[in-house]
Amino acid sequence: MDISLSPNIERFLRIKVAEGLYDSLNEAINATLGIVLTKECISQEELDMLNADIQKGIDDANAGNISDAFEFLDELKAKYE
Repeated sequence: MDISLSPNIERFLRIKVAEGLYDSLNEAINATLGIVLTKECISQEELDMLNADIQKGIDDANAGNISDAFEFLDELKAKYE
């Protein structure tokens, strides 16, 4: 399949490959299309719930209710081993 990218999009994707985010232009294009597909598959209700969860996390952090990430990961590891 042949596709044509706008110069701005091609430049953006080539920069991401050069930065090492992707191994190839093909991989960058597939990842980008995957993001678009995921975005279109998420309902507004699900997006609202995700945004509410993110805001709760921000509010908790601002209130000082935070945990050490390494301790949390150790607990998860222990739970599922």
